Amino acid sequence: MTQRALTKRIIPVHVLTASYRIAGTVKVSNSGLNGLLTDPTSQFMTIMDASLGRIHDPDFLVQRLPDIRLVKDQIHSASVKRRQDIGPKGITRPGYEKVNVFNIAITDSIYEYEGILEWPGRFDFTALMSGGTWEYLPIFEGTVRSIFFPELEIRSDAMLINRRQIATFTHSLRKEDEDSSLPKIPLGLT
Repeated sequence: MTQRALTKRIIPVHVLTASYRIAGTVKVSNSGLNGLLTDPTSQFMTIMDASLGRIHDPDFLVQRLPDIRLVKDQIHSASVKRRQDIGPKGITRPGYEKVNVFNIAITDSIYEYEGILEWPGRFDFTALMSGGTWEYLPIFEGTVRSIFFPELEIRSDAMLINRRQIATFTHSLRKEDEDSSLPKIPLGLT
């Protein structure tokens, strides 16, 4: 009996590590980028047609490579152009139907993130940071900036942030009539 291959598609991605910005494409299944990053059978991923740049000089291209392999634990965030490229669903929690939308601001040791978090039910920080099997938080309409080199800024419809890298987190409930263009959290992160 022949085995059917999983459907694969290629999506563009920007990945940030502690020292490098990597732009290229990845091959994902129906579970999207989140499925690739949280796949427990591999600690590594491959970015094809990769452009490598240092975060302290984001406009200077260090190398173009046919492919580059990354250790997934060292990834701070991954950004994609389209929301559906991160995967079929955001965060789900049993027993909750209503999804609340929160403006969030997150920092880790190198980057600042702002955007929107969709969270089922009442906000629970402990569940967000330690519950579930997801390793990366899906953030929508997001911006990421380097703390040390603010000229590095990436805006994206969707991004995944490594939960293990998060240092600080703040949120506020978004009102239904609120403009979604920028988070309204006065943190001085901009």
